[in-house]
Amino acid sequence: MRAAVFHGPLDLRIEDQNTPTPSNEEIVVKIEVSGLCPSEVRIYKNGSSSVKPPITLGHEFSGYVHEVGSDVDGITKGERVNVAADSYCGACKMCRSSHENLCEKSIVFGYNTDGGHADYVKVPKRFVARGGVFELPPGAEFEETSMTEPVACSLNTIETLGTQPGKSVAVIGDGPMGILHVGLAKLYGADQVFLAGLVDWKMKIGKEFGASTIVNTAEEDPVDTLLKETEGKGADVVVVTAVTPQTIQQGLKMASRRGYVSIFGGTPKGVTAQLEPNIIHYNELFLTGNFGYSYAQYGKAFNIIANHKLPVKRLVTHRFSLDNIQEAIKVWDDKEKSMKILLTR
Repeated sequence: MRAAVFHGPLDLRIEDQNTPTPSNEEIVVKIEVSGLCPSEVRIYKNGSSSVKPPITLGHEFSGYVHEVGSDVDGITKGERVNVAADSYCGACKMCRSSHENLCEKSIVFGYNTDGGHADYVKVPKRFVARGGVFELPPGAEFEETSMTEPVACSLNTIETLGTQPGKSVAVIGDGPMGILHVGLAKLYGADQVFLAGLVDWKMKIGKEFGASTIVNTAEEDPVDTLLKETEGKGADVVVVTAVTPQTIQQGLKMASRRGYVSIFGGTPKGVTAQLEPNIIHYNELFLTGNFGYSYAQYGKAFNIIANHKLPVKRLVTHRFSLDNIQEAIKVWDDKEKSMKILLTR
């Protein structure tokens, strides 16, 4: 089988490997679609202390059950499935305090176990035992469900920050994660959803997902526009998905009194930002971050996609074969033309 194996920064190789064989408590999935995640591009370019090469990348994928271990119940060969990206231990302090997304001993595809940018992937015992394998219902597609993980991560922000009817939400960043936050905010009943970005065609997709106001930040000040739209009150929830020192400052200025500002998304190591403490102090702002998802949130995200409550395929701009993953990374770098990129088999 083919596998995209990371050996170190700028060293990603398509290798011919043996098809994995499951233990009695594992399964093997034949991959049909895997998604290229921004975190993988950062790993490819810069490496990561969380990734121990050589390892096959890829944590967003769907496919067919190829082989089932003899002690596995409830999963059948040939089923169409999506598999969660992470498996939590359930025993560490974070898991026991209902923050399993911050598990101290998580197993993550493409980080500490071989991932889904391959023709086949072995699903470790813990994923199987803890319900991390989701059967696709009739009508659900591989491409759609391969995007469950990014939807689940976005759902964590939307739920944690209390998005509900009567709330206003501002999203900074018009990439896939920004637009998913827009769609979920609308799905959770937000009255106003504001989207700030740089690429007009992407923000038009944001409109399709439910944005009530879109602003091209190259042409107008998003802070001024949002304050006008909210009669000077600001947004109850601000999500910064395109994280830079400037966008963090903008996010703080967009927030209402006692509003929530979430830094969503990683940055290259060493990036710092200066904050104006008075904005936080006098408005009693809650500045936080959001990362990953809980098992419950992953299940909700899967059901949202499987029931076509978000038009996630509108985010897909490019499809490449696994052999062309290097070309996919190059296209991903062109933010004027690319959004979500899938690797097909």
